[in-house]
Amino acid sequence: MKKMVFVVFLSILSITMLTACGGNDKDNSQSSSSADEKLEVLNLSVPAELPTVDPALVQDAISFNALNQVMEGLYRLDQKGNPIPAAADGEAEVSEDGLTYTFKLKPNLVWSNGDAVTAADFEFGWKRVIDPKTAANYAFIMKDVKNAQKIMDGTVASEELGIKAMDELTLEVKVEKPTENFLTTITRGTFFPQNEKFVKKEGEQFGTNSERAIYNGPFVLTEWDGTGLSWNYEKNPSYWDKKNVSLDKVTNQVIKEATTGINLYENDTIDLVRLTGEQAKQYIDNPEFKAPLEARSVYLELNQIDHPALKNQKVREAIALTINREDLVKMIIANGSEALGGLVTNDLAKNTETKEDFRKASGSYLDYDAKKAKALWTEAQKELGSSTAEIELVTDDDETSKKVSQFIQSSIEAELEGIKVKIRNVPFKNRIELGDTGQFGLLLSGWGADSNDPDAFLNLFLSDSVFNGGKYKNQEYDKLVIAATGEDSSDPNKKWADDLAAEKLLMQDVGIVPLYQKADSMLLKSKVKDYIQYQIGSPNLKYVSIQED
Repeated sequence: MKKMVFVVFLSILSITMLTACGGNDKDNSQSSSSADEKLEVLNLSVPAELPTVDPALVQDAISFNALNQVMEGLYRLDQKGNPIPAAADGEAEVSEDGLTYTFKLKPNLVWSNGDAVTAADFEFGWKRVIDPKTAANYAFIMKDVKNAQKIMDGTVASEELGIKAMDELTLEVKVEKPTENFLTTITRGTFFPQNEKFVKKEGEQFGTNSERAIYNGPFVLTEWDGTGLSWNYEKNPSYWDKKNVSLDKVTNQVIKEATTGINLYENDTIDLVRLTGEQAKQYIDNPEFKAPLEARSVYLELNQIDHPALKNQKVREAIALTINREDLVKMIIANGSEALGGLVTNDLAKNTETKEDFRKASGSYLDYDAKKAKALWTEAQKELGSSTAEIELVTDDDETSKKVSQFIQSSIEAELEGIKVKIRNVPFKNRIELGDTGQFGLLLSGWGADSNDPDAFLNLFLSDSVFNGGKYKNQEYDKLVIAATGEDSSDPNKKWADDLAAEKLLMQDVGIVPLYQKADSMLLKSKVKDYIQYQIGSPNLKYVSIQED
């Protein structure tokens, strides 16, 4: 998930319940008579290192998942994917015009260092995220909050953001326009509170290891040095709802080699392991096998500024047409992932009148065509005045990314004589940095939607988007996406037309090369109950329990 992350979650948010429902009502405190009771420990494997737990700087799935366990905002998703009050004491009071939300915080909420959690922590946190000085890549998710866009544009000071602590327990939030499912949006980690005193004391070190952060969620982060391959979540004794948190501890171990993960799973060292295609085939009939399809699009970004050959549209299209997406998902990934003919994933959004899925309405672009690819490359060589090109492909260093990158390399080199692809596999955190700074030729990248809205993907490739590492630029594309998220957002038909036209432009320009929609194939121990994988959003380990069969 680079960034494997807009606002406005729709009520059609879908989730997959991965296990049968189980009880979840064990107090953390233990009497002397139960002192020997076995602790409930969940042992997880994760695909990459944890970059940060600073709510202002998170932009990737690993960090969001961690943050969702150790911190908490005003609302949290329940087991069915609906927003429910968390730090908020009851439902928000919403003004008749839909522009003002008033939240009351639960009394006696505390941080893990003993400080009280107050409305001021939310005001400070949100304003820190939106402040251009923070350089928060995920600040865009706040765009519905009053003045947020103007602050990001640099025309209004961050202090003018539409959030204000009215007193210690009362928070007022103003939005630009009535916003459907705003309460779901604020379940994301970017909207979590931040303790001003602690953040300022830690400075640039805030959130860089488990000791450099404080927590208000169901768990606290422990044993994370900021760079290592493991970390833990331990039940937070100060959490307001600790009686409904069943797990005592969660261990997280980075496992990049799938065979290692399988061995640990079969030896009962870990309770969850993600599978490669070959393993998915092997375990598909196992009752512990799960493969929920995520709202996650995987694609190639192309550096259109610094790489001479990739500036040429015919070269970009030729590269795209050499990749047989069906072969990629069936022969290489083979874990339930599906070939994707555009940026926007299947089953994300539907036309409000016809109920047609966006992906079907938009169609499939840049489909495999080796003959046309060769012809385009021949034409491009004349325009470039060169018959050769060397392109660096940057990817993660996990097993699946390595196999996908090798498939892409062989596809391009087999069809386009003269092009050499050099693969560079790097740790997840480094790949994000290289992508953000445009240090690549091709980048195996991806994004997980934050809402059931095509613009959750289309916004990524606006000319000034921090996530547009390849620097794709088309003024008409910008105009369409801005209209869809702005003046046309209240007219479903206009917005739908804008989004369809925008994706078509992106594909015609070969701003990216679409590859596949990711399935999260895994094995999960049957003793693990209520582990819920939302199609959009991070799992809530608060609901998980261990029940030995």
